[in-house]
Amino acid sequence: MCGIAAMIDPRAGAESESAVRRREQELLSMLGRIRHRGDAECFGERWAGPGVALGTNRLAIVDREHARQPQADATGQVRVVFNGELYGYLDLRRELEDLGHVFRTFSDTEVLVHAYLEWGADFVGRLDGMYAFVLYDGRQGSFLAARDHIGIKPLYYAVRDGVYSFASEQKCLWGHGDVITMAPGTRMRDGVVTRYADLETEPPDLTPDEAVATYRTLFHEAVRKQVQTDLPIAVMFSGGIDSAAVLHVARKYHPRVTAVTVGFPGAADIAVARRYCEEFGVPHIVAGLDREALIESIPDVVYGSEHFEAIDVFDACFGNFAYHQVSRHGFKVALCGEGSDEVLAGYDIFRTHEDPVGLMRYRVGNLHRTDLQRVDRSSMMNSVETRVPFMDRDLLTFSYNLPMDLKLRGGVEKWILRQAFEGDLPPYIANRPKARMPDGSGLKNTLVEYARRPADVDEDLLRELGIETQEGAFLLSVYLKAGFPVPKERHKRPGYDYPANAYFDFVS
Repeated sequence: MCGIAAMIDPRAGAESESAVRRREQELLSMLGRIRHRGDAECFGERWAGPGVALGTNRLAIVDREHARQPQADATGQVRVVFNGELYGYLDLRRELEDLGHVFRTFSDTEVLVHAYLEWGADFVGRLDGMYAFVLYDGRQGSFLAARDHIGIKPLYYAVRDGVYSFASEQKCLWGHGDVITMAPGTRMRDGVVTRYADLETEPPDLTPDEAVATYRTLFHEAVRKQVQTDLPIAVMFSGGIDSAAVLHVARKYHPRVTAVTVGFPGAADIAVARRYCEEFGVPHIVAGLDREALIESIPDVVYGSEHFEAIDVFDACFGNFAYHQVSRHGFKVALCGEGSDEVLAGYDIFRTHEDPVGLMRYRVGNLHRTDLQRVDRSSMMNSVETRVPFMDRDLLTFSYNLPMDLKLRGGVEKWILRQAFEGDLPPYIANRPKARMPDGSGLKNTLVEYARRPADVDEDLLRELGIETQEGAFLLSVYLKAGFPVPKERHKRPGYDYPANAYFDFVS
C-alpha cells in the first residue's frame, strides 16, 4: 500500500539535467501532499529521467526490506510505481520464473514489471487484488496505468500541455489540469483508456443450496488470500453479520487477529461485539468515541478524504477515529466488511425500490467514489492498509450476478450471506438486523447537528448541485475552503444512495 505520483511527457526527447530535476521536484511536491500514505522512512522513493518522473510514499507490507520503488527490470528501462496488494502474486511469479524471468526481490510490485515484459499490457487482466499503478517503458517511450476491477485503490490523472500526471489523491494534481478519475477496471495505454474488467456475466445456474455453498467457498478463499501476511491483522468489527463473517474466517487463516470496535458508551455495536469476542476468545480493542474530537476533525477529514457529501464526510470522521485506534495499537493491516450491503441488498431502500437490481448495479458502480474512497482515505490518513474481502474479484463477480431473490428473500436482507454462516455465527449476530453505522455506534446526529450552521456558499451552486440541506451546504463550504475545485456533480442520489429526506432518522 502506498501513495503514488507520476509525470510523463511522451513528446520529450533529450532533456537537460535541470529540466529533469525540476520535474523531480514537482513530483516531490505532489508526494508531499500524501505523505501520510506511507512510512516516514519510505517517503519520496523516486526516479526521474528525460520526460518522466515516478515516485511513491511506500507503506512497507510485502518484502519490507527490499521492495523500494520504483521497481525496474534488469536494464532499468521498464519501471513501475504501485499502490495496493496483489493476491496470488507468488503463483504469477512462479509462472514467470518457469518462463525464464529472474527476480531480485520478493515483492508483488516487481511481478508487474516481469508480467508486462512477458505479456504486454494484457497482463493486467491476470491480476487479482486491489491496486493502481503507473508503468513507464523507456524502450518505446510509452506508459501504462491501470486501476483494479472495482476501484478499491484510487487513481487520478490530469493532462496539461501534453504532460500526463497521475496520483493516488486528487489534491496532488492541483495545478496540473482538470482532475479526472481513472474508472475502475480500466487501463490507459499512452493516453488511450480501455476497459479490461467487467462484473457482468450470466447469472449462475445453481439451486439455492448450491449457491450458498459456492458463496461460502468463495468467501473463505477471498479472506484467506487477504490475510497472507506475517504482520498482525485488525478486523473492524461492528457486531454485524458482514464484519463478523470476516472476523470468523480471518481467524481460521491467520494466528494474530484482533477485533476493533468503536462507539459511544452504551452503543449496540459495542455490546454485541464485546459479547461475541468474550464468548469466542477473540482479542478485542474497544475505543470510545469523543464528540469534540470528531467535530474538530471535520476540516482535516474533508481535506484528507476528498469528500463533500454529508454522509461520506460523517462516515469518514468515524472511520478516521477508528483507524487512528488501529494505528495507535501498532497495526498496519486491517480488514473490513465494506461493500456487502451494496451487492447483497443489505439496506432498507432495496425493499421498496422499484428496480432493486438496477439499484444494486448503481450502488456497486458508485462505490469507488463513496464507501471505497472513504475506506481508503480514512485508513491511509493513519498509515493503515485496509483490505476489503467482499470486493474480492471472484466473490464480487459471483455476488453481483446472483438473482435478487437470493439476496433479499422472505423479507431477510443479505440472505445468502446469512445462510452461508448460519452454523458458524451465533443467532444474535447471524440474525441481527442491519444497523447503519450512525445508529449502531451511537453517533446518530452528533455531527449532523453541529454541521447545521450557516455556510458561505453561492446559492446558485447549491441549486445546480441539488444540495438542499444546511449540513450539505456547510460541508461543501469546508471542501471549497480546503482548495478543491467546484464539484461538477453530486456523488449521492436521493432515492438511490439514501431514502429521500430520511437518512438521518434512526431506529433507537
